[in-house]
Amino acid sequence: MQPALSSAKHNPASQSVASAVLILLWLFAHPCGQAAGRKPQRSVPICPGVTLSANYLSSVDRDQGPGFRFVLVNRTGREIRLAQPVPSSAHWYARAHGRWLWRASNGAGGSLLDAGNEHGRLVVYEPALGNGEREFLTLSPHQTVEWIESQQGNPVLEYKPGCKICSYPGERDYQVIFAYAYLAGAGQPAGVLSCGLRSAPVPMPPKL
Repeated sequence: MQPALSSAKHNPASQSVASAVLILLWLFAHPCGQAAGRKPQRSVPICPGVTLSANYLSSVDRDQGPGFRFVLVNRTGREIRLAQPVPSSAHWYARAHGRWLWRASNGAGGSLLDAGNEHGRLVVYEPALGNGEREFLTLSPHQTVEWIESQQGNPVLEYKPGCKICSYPGERDYQVIFAYAYLAGAGQPAGVLSCGLRSAPVPMPPKL
């Protein structure tokens, strides 16, 4: 190995190639400071005392197709407001080889900041600039509200995988988790929920 090292030492072209390779390797390991300069994602904890649950409905109404029944419970002693839509996102999982694996997400707000911690903080979505007015769902202390929505009526509820060829071999069973995480903007009403919601997994019909 000494002769090879020796010849590279006295060959300017070899030195240039070696230097370029080292620089590329360093750039892959340290991505040009982009990660350091990237704006950190805003996140909120999961709410204590406020819960969102859902169950699948094979048919919501005539010509509406499948959908979900949602139940939102405010067990706190204060009035709360949630920016519509609720839920703000849906996260789909497929069962393959005995494990539940992420398949697709739809909507905004409510994804896990740390995918390995299902009880951890949720990434929020912020109101668009110049669009401060939103509709809000208001719950009094200790109030429960229920509603039904179809996938046709609310695009957030649709299953939208990135591509068919991205499916896991042998996947057949699916489940969906609904979530909500919103960061109130200036000029919006008091009491907007400052924490996030994430439902328990909702079983879906198997893929035939």
